[in-house]
Amino acid sequence: MLSDQFTYGAGAVRANAIYTGAMSRLYGLLALGIITTGAAIWVGDRIGLGDVVLGLGWLGYLVGFGIIFATLMGANALAARGHIGPATGVYLLFTALEGFFLSWILSAYTNERIALAFILTAGLFVGMSAIGLTTKKDLSRLGPILIFGLLGLIGISLINVLLLQSSTLFLLINLLLLPLFLVLTVYETRQVKVLAMQAAEQGNYQAATQVAVIGSIGLYLSFLNIFLIILNLLGFVSDD
Repeated sequence: MLSDQFTYGAGAVRANAIYTGAMSRLYGLLALGIITTGAAIWVGDRIGLGDVVLGLGWLGYLVGFGIIFATLMGANALAARGHIGPATGVYLLFTALEGFFLSWILSAYTNERIALAFILTAGLFVGMSAIGLTTKKDLSRLGPILIFGLLGLIGISLINVLLLQSSTLFLLINLLLLPLFLVLTVYETRQVKVLAMQAAEQGNYQAATQVAVIGSIGLYLSFLNIFLIILNLLGFVSDD
């Protein structure tokens, strides 16, 4: 089992520096991605991007989703190949595109509700990530369970949107997705920590940096989904 502490000596000092640098990069990129998304939402709202997307109908939605998904895959692929600079740039482009895409969705909500959803999301995310950083348990077995659960709920959600259009089922899906993404945040944080420590113990700065970039993408997606889920649930609470 991986120790949460490095052994003493010059090697431990270097390992600790590599690990600390990787985790700092992880949360720095996460914060920068969230800020970029927020700025893009503001710009998208000001230029009326939502009207353009809605004017194109399903075609605009699918094209936008396709571009965002391709950018996400590109960022992951570049990071996996060790191209840290380009991967970081594409990641930030992805977060900006997410903001543009979300600007028309958030236009349906008041600023007060968006702010409340963000505060709740930040609090829950920080708490779950802290658990992931401090827990000693091996969470690797949770991975397949979380992925299958997420895929199942996404499939049900698509069926509901395209065929059933049930508000009750929509509420139930969100109530199930929220704890799933909270646990996913714990799992992802723990896995990033383990991989970063392993790379640091080997003195592999490049591998630790790759882990940080890839991990920031996963945690960003978890943060974004938690935010949207909470926003949906607040809508139900207020009977909008």
